[in-house]
Amino acid sequence: MNLKTVIVAGSSGLVGQEVVKQLLTDPQCKEIILLVRKSSGIKHDKIKEVIFDFTSSDYSIERTYADVMFICIGTTMNKVKSKKAFEDVDLHIPVKLGKLAHKLNIQHVSVISAMGAHEKSTFFYNRVKGNMESQLISMRLPSLTIVRPSLLLGDREEFRFGERLAEKLYKVLPFIYPSKYEPVESSSVAKAMIRAAFETNNESVKIIENKRIHEISKTI
Repeated sequence: MNLKTVIVAGSSGLVGQEVVKQLLTDPQCKEIILLVRKSSGIKHDKIKEVIFDFTSSDYSIERTYADVMFICIGTTMNKVKSKKAFEDVDLHIPVKLGKLAHKLNIQHVSVISAMGAHEKSTFFYNRVKGNMESQLISMRLPSLTIVRPSLLLGDREEFRFGERLAEKLYKVLPFIYPSKYEPVESSSVAKAMIRAAFETNNESVKIIENKRIHEISKTI
């Protein structure tokens, strides 16, 4: 078995936490390098933390080797308060991480986007995600997986009224969501990201839509 060393950016987020949790018990993963603004306090033989400045104009890490990078970065307009600040997090950081992956010769990058992402979308959120996807694709990374979930379900540290309301509606009235838009557990998204990163395939770009995420979550 070819054991993997992985880098995780956004390990404190909803999906990022799940990615780390699943990697800790995955026999294919030998080391997890967490890019963090400050130490998380997590202690595990597999985990190595690297204090990282996400606001830097150019990313670099000295003497680091990895096979896979998971980009689980994301925020909300409610939290950052402006379109520019939102783009700084959801567009510019993933793009700079993609460039870092290229410099480190990482063979697979797996990134969270969103259902409906398109660089020409009339919706700002989807347009930013689409722009992020396009820029990463244009880098011609050896292998890139883009995961497009619908509403994410899970235990968030921050309260998001709209998403919390949507979660409650889904639990009470699940039939109001067409199958294509069915909310998805953060653990399922993490599983899809890891599965795509560790499997052997010849696809340079793989896009996993929400319906496929649900299908993968039901597999062993």
